[in-house]
Amino acid sequence: MINIGLKISCKDTQYTEEILSFYNEGVFQYIELFTIPNTYNDTISYWKQFNIPFGVHAPHSVAGLNLADKNSREKNVKKIEESIKFADILRAEYIIFHSGVNGNSDEVIKQLKPFADERFLIENKPIRGIDGSFCVGCDYDGLNFIIEGLGRSVGFCLDFGHAICAANSLKIDPFDFIKKLKQLKPRVYHLTDGNFSSELDSHLHYGEGSYPLGDLVAIIDDNSLVTNEAKRESINNLNEVKNDTVFLKRTFLLNKG
Repeated sequence: MINIGLKISCKDTQYTEEILSFYNEGVFQYIELFTIPNTYNDTISYWKQFNIPFGVHAPHSVAGLNLADKNSREKNVKKIEESIKFADILRAEYIIFHSGVNGNSDEVIKQLKPFADERFLIENKPIRGIDGSFCVGCDYDGLNFIIEGLGRSVGFCLDFGHAICAANSLKIDPFDFIKKLKQLKPRVYHLTDGNFSSELDSHLHYGEGSYPLGDLVAIIDDNSLVTNEAKRESINNLNEVKNDTVFLKRTFLLNKG
């Protein structure tokens, strides 16, 4: 079986009842906490209350952390340190970073290397960002360069949607592309539904897109960490999350049985 992660923003502090009940019911097995810059002091006491395994997702470029931008080095340091602080207090198993946009891999290495440890995971990106940017760390060679450049047992997060989008931009078979990325030995997977022929990520609920979900989950090894990244449209409850994770677990069982 797989271990499913609840992806949630650190500012989403209104779901205590659902988080506790869903975790106890086995709907999800860990929380992947997306850290918004300058929120640690206001939110850490809320998240510390949960006796639940955590992973941390550092801010991406849309949220203000662009590791490929040399002009942002000083302010990026504070955001990196804040994500590490969340991970330290919550005893998170991993910290995921995007490589940034409109820059180069050498800059990513330069900014992350002073902080990197075995918890750090680099996530693959599509080539085109939804905001028109061009992403760094999209293919095997680029990701391997960054991971090897950081050293210190830094690992990899395989995002299926991002891989499909990048393969479409490169006009190559998405499954060949994903199998190549899997050689980087992902420690965490990200999964949603989406438009299988698109270059842009859409984070749809399972069953709302055209991703061959059965074939995708068949690639995932048993006992892996798989974070559900389907977008949440309701701010009142987490029922969408429950529906998505039930769908995902059923799909995994059908295709790994």
